[in-house]
Amino acid sequence: MKHIINILKGAVFGIANIIPGVSGGTMAVIMKVFDRIIDILTLDFKKIKENFIFIIFFGIGAVLGIGTAALLLKNLFELYFVPTQMFFTGVIMGSIPFIFKIAVTKETPMKKINIIPFVIGAVITLLPLFLSDGMKTIPTNSEPTVSLMIIMFIFLFIAAVAMIIPGLSGSMVLMLLGGYPLALSAVTELKIPFLIVMMIGAVLGLVAGGRLISFMLKKFHQGTYLAILGLIIGSLFSVFPFAEFSFNIQGIVGIVLLAAGLFVPFIMELIGKKFSKEEK
Repeated sequence: MKHIINILKGAVFGIANIIPGVSGGTMAVIMKVFDRIIDILTLDFKKIKENFIFIIFFGIGAVLGIGTAALLLKNLFELYFVPTQMFFTGVIMGSIPFIFKIAVTKETPMKKINIIPFVIGAVITLLPLFLSDGMKTIPTNSEPTVSLMIIMFIFLFIAAVAMIIPGLSGSMVLMLLGGYPLALSAVTELKIPFLIVMMIGAVLGLVAGGRLISFMLKKFHQGTYLAILGLIIGSLFSVFPFAEFSFNIQGIVGIVLLAAGLFVPFIMELIGKKFSKEEK
């Protein structure tokens, strides 16, 4: 049963990283696997050995999640864009109290100085809203030229660093850079040259991002998590479909799904506590 849960967690992580505006890092924190992922990405071979079985099953889930999400995402957003976005808005909102509990505890009370990283985090995720109109999107039918392959490598490296940071959406960063449609097309249509370059860029970005986050959490634990909280709150304005929302059938369904999404982190928390007790 534990292995099935790890596959499901991997699938959630993979799906989250495909959906613009949804942070795989946030989902990892909610599912209580963030620290284990960081240990793996920092190439701590002792930790990798300890978590080898977890890596296999979580990895299977992540691959299945990415593949399934890539295949379904286009139709889902075309047909049910507002309900889908509102559901993930609810999930993100529901995660806020849990992230705050990690940052501020009895042992580590709130420090006023850490309001600064919180504000910086919020500004970082709000700023792209004012910049996105000027970004150009790479066409999905582009040929794999050397220059374009280098560009996609750089884009995937940047997106992968963002992917591992809770509150930041790697796919949203990729969308803002203009490479998201081509990346999604490469996955669904198996464009091998692009897939190889993208995979190399993503792996290197994940390792770099993992080392950065590991360092920040060790040196500035509360400040880092409050910055993450700012990133999460700021991302709500990117995820909620303000322009598309109206009180029609999809809007009403969206409100119901937003409310349902609020309970997802709570359910994940209960599942996490249950398995933590069983492991003890």
